[in-house]
Amino acid sequence: MQKVMKSALTLLGSLLLTACVSTDSLQSSNQKGASYIVTGKSYEQIWRAATVAMQTDMDIVQSHKPSGVIKSKVVNGTPGKVVGFFIQPAHASAPRYTINIVSRWPL
Repeated sequence: MQKVMKSALTLLGSLLLTACVSTDSLQSSNQKGASYIVTGKSYEQIWRAATVAMQTDMDIVQSHKPSGVIKSKVVNGTPGKVVGFFIQPAHASAPRYTINIVSRWPL
């Protein structure tokens, strides 16, 4: 009976570990997501709006303004879900910006 219990606990622990999703797995390309084109706004305005959005029911895990990357973990809602905002180009004088939003759920 103890052997069966140990096996069950080991299996459960393994499943919990494999169900985790890391923000490191979020990339702008090669993943499905939503893309938006923004014109008439500065990079600073877009960055501030993206930061506010990524703090709503989420904890920002990575924020790198020079590369246009913000990654968050959801804290209210789907446990374990991660979301990434990728803003390109990441400089102030562009006539338009592309925002890619990518999310992943735990297995």
